[in-house]
Amino acid sequence: MVLRKFFNNATGGLLTAFSNNNNNSNSEEIQQLEAMGFPRERAIHALNATDNDVERAAELLLLGVNERDYPTSAAAAATNDNNSNVNEGTHVAAHNEEQMRRAIEESLQVNQRQEANNLRRAEIASLQNNNNRVKAKVFGKKPPAASEVIDLTTGDDSKPASTTTKTKRNTTNVKSAAAVNAGKAAVSRFTTNNNKNTSSPTSTTLSQTHPNVKLPTKLQSKSKEEQILRTANRVKPHVMAVDTLLRVLLSVRSSPDNIKFRVIDRTNANYVQYVRDVPGAEDLLLAMNYRRNNDYATSGKNELRLERHLVDDALLYLGISALEQMRDSDEYKTGKKLRAFHGEMRRIGKGQQQQQNLTESEMDLRLQYLTKCPKEPPVGRGALMQTYLGDEREKIDGGLASRRFDSDDTLADILNWLGGCFGGELLEKLRSREWCLCDLNRYPILPLDVEKHQHKTLQFLGLFPSGKLGVRLSEDSWRDGDEIMMDDIHGSARGLGAASRSMLN
Repeated sequence: MVLRKFFNNATGGLLTAFSNNNNNSNSEEIQQLEAMGFPRERAIHALNATDNDVERAAELLLLGVNERDYPTSAAAAATNDNNSNVNEGTHVAAHNEEQMRRAIEESLQVNQRQEANNLRRAEIASLQNNNNRVKAKVFGKKPPAASEVIDLTTGDDSKPASTTTKTKRNTTNVKSAAAVNAGKAAVSRFTTNNNKNTSSPTSTTLSQTHPNVKLPTKLQSKSKEEQILRTANRVKPHVMAVDTLLRVLLSVRSSPDNIKFRVIDRTNANYVQYVRDVPGAEDLLLAMNYRRNNDYATSGKNELRLERHLVDDALLYLGISALEQMRDSDEYKTGKKLRAFHGEMRRIGKGQQQQQNLTESEMDLRLQYLTKCPKEPPVGRGALMQTYLGDEREKIDGGLASRRFDSDDTLADILNWLGGCFGGELLEKLRSREWCLCDLNRYPILPLDVEKHQHKTLQFLGLFPSGKLGVRLSEDSWRDGDEIMMDDIHGSARGLGAASRSMLN
């Protein structure tokens, strides 16, 4: 009996000493947990269960893990540590880790569900608010009251908004990119469906986007005097357009009551050829108060009409004076010479087509020229030589002649061939330099001196292996015999052994 009491006292003293030592060693950790607001007893249990790890013990206390999952007192912890084996301690630690992981996962899932719910509510609220604003602008309705704003802070759909002021303050803090884009799309759909025929009030103009850019004033916005002067200046290189317009205005001034002079058929062949497509010609008529027929689809009349009450003597005087002044310009005079020249080319081309109508002396002269020409090489040999009368754009009937020549043939052979095709008048005008024979394959076009180079080969002149010649009206400098100074430029010589521009002039 005495021995048993002694053993119990000794065991109790050892346990008390162990507990005191353990508490002394954990006193700092316990104080930290107590500073966090946890009871001392629960802090001791949590430290014993986590091997004195303050962070893990705090997590257990925050998550509210049941105390039965870890020892309830320091004495029991000491006893369990003395009596349990290593495998049992490992099992308890794994169990604690599993419970902690589950608690963290549940907390994250709750947070994710709450964020998704808040985002969905924010998008719905943004769409409703934007639609209400658009309806208020279009139909004059008032925006929704503050009590109608949805509470986005609560996660329960069944709970009403607590107060109006609090709900409105919280909704303004939600700024989701998805909500903003959804609102813009709703506004765009609404305005497109309801305002198809109305211009957007927010549309920008050129003056807003480019304030420093200044557009020129349209011709129709200028004064009548300036319109007439500008259009007449554009028409002056076109001889037939100037003459036709002047004749029309003179007829209207002399007989303003005659409807024949105040109506112009836009489908007339002469009007189409000489006036309609000339820059500034029709604009001049519009400046004289002519008007296009707007009932072309119903009446079938495509015409310009000058009403009797729109006849203005001052405008007629100004238009006639401007056109007469254009007749004295250099452009008009040059155009007049070109028109006369192309008239001569048409006459010569017509004679080439109708050789049966030529006189006997003319036929004999042409045959003499052709007898001086070398024999034409067969197909596959020589170079094809093409010669145009006048400008190609004039499309003169009978104004194209073509034949093959060898490289050692001379310019005199080509002249004899042209005399046989178009007659001796063409050669006389070329030798007198009233007209000139030009190499159209060079740029700028190069006139050839037929007297100086008549014995030069086609290869030397750059007309082989292909040649393209044109009969053109000579300029004053070429007609007077002045030498044309031309610098050699890259590509000025055509073909192997061809002379440069400076050598030919």
